[in-house]
Amino acid sequence: MRINEYKSLDEFTSQYVGEWGPSDGHWYGLDFSFHGTEYRLHTGSMYNEKDTMLPDGRVALFGLYRKSECNTDPQSDVIMDDYTELLGQD
Repeated sequence: MRINEYKSLDEFTSQYVGEWGPSDGHWYGLDFSFHGTEYRLHTGSMYNEKDTMLPDGRVALFGLYRKSECNTDPQSDVIMDDYTELLGQD
């Protein structure tokens, strides 16, 4: 049974552009569960004033949080998994 509503990673990332505009389908972040664990994906850094810099010098576009743990990789394998269930957007 497929729960995930996204068909591609591009479709997903087009909604998270760092601006909040629900009527345009733009969001800052979302809450989701993956195999029973809840996560928060947020545009940019949710807890730091400055952008997160990746080891190669690029700025992280997303922060992925699980129980106070931070990961700046968008984790396409999690986002596109059939069993990832969207729990909320804001």
